[in-house]
Amino acid sequence: MSSAIHQLHLLCPITYTLLSLVEMTQNTEKKTDRRHFLKVSSIGTASLAAGGLLGPTTYAGGKPQAATSAALHPTETKLELLFLGTGAANWPKTYPPVNQKLTRGQVRGTSSMLINGHILIDCGYTVVDVMKRYDVNPAGITDILLTHTHADHLHEASILKIANSRDADLGPLKFWGDPEALKKVPDSDRIEKRPVVIGQTFSIDGLGITGLESNHHVADSKEQCMIYLIEGATRSVLYATDGSWLLANTWNTLRKKRLDAIIWDATCGEGAGDPRIFSHNDMSMIRHMNHSLVKGKVLKPDAKIILTHIARKLQPPHAEMEQTLLPEGLIPAYDGMSVVLS
Repeated sequence: MSSAIHQLHLLCPITYTLLSLVEMTQNTEKKTDRRHFLKVSSIGTASLAAGGLLGPTTYAGGKPQAATSAALHPTETKLELLFLGTGAANWPKTYPPVNQKLTRGQVRGTSSMLINGHILIDCGYTVVDVMKRYDVNPAGITDILLTHTHADHLHEASILKIANSRDADLGPLKFWGDPEALKKVPDSDRIEKRPVVIGQTFSIDGLGITGLESNHHVADSKEQCMIYLIEGATRSVLYATDGSWLLANTWNTLRKKRLDAIIWDATCGEGAGDPRIFSHNDMSMIRHMNHSLVKGKVLKPDAKIILTHIARKLQPPHAEMEQTLLPEGLIPAYDGMSVVLS
């Protein structure tokens, strides 16, 4: 499959990149079976392109354990983040077929993200269909990180499709999450449940993964909802959805870190007075937290601030979001968008 590459050579990494992104988003997306890349390097060059997927990787990590060398000293030098859904729960539960052309952000699957081609965060009811559109082989998924058990993040049929697509010789699919949340994960000899302890870093294939407390709630459940800090040898990202204001314990962990990217829950848009702010962010909350994270030097000067879990009726159309938010340094994610940190 051929790909068109848009190169950006930056004099001022943040401003120039965002202006170029604004220019690009004025055009209609003509190919929807491709992924779109935002690549950032330490020398300040960036590119947006379309291309193929990383090949499947087998995983040889261990169960959660405190202060292991592999967890505390990650070795992986690249983080590729592929968005396999950027919507809140009020988008349609079925995803358009692969042959239906879509403009960027026209449709959003349930929020999910793939890390380095094989680690999936959340598995809602649209994720398998989104994988088909963006040429992701479910058999290549080795691990799933669960944030919480709302139906748009945990869907039994999707989980079993992924688990059963894997060759038995590869071993079971590793499924990580809060111990109470794991009780809702289907039992199968193709799935190995691995409990995550809040604040305790574990290792998956050269990455350090830490589950942190999220300001979110699942009714009639004792689970602690989570967000995830993903750390490589030189790059790190916080996947912060679902949830609203960062909790104090989470902040106390993050204040010791330096993030290359943060991915915010952006459910509530600009609207004031929406009661969902007690479990999801609006844009003013995101701006306040960004300011504090920059002031505290948690966000690096060229860090990418990305928005996901976008509600269908609380946020404007995607093109309008890009036009208003990109100059502000806020990047609205869309299904199929890939961010490469290397």
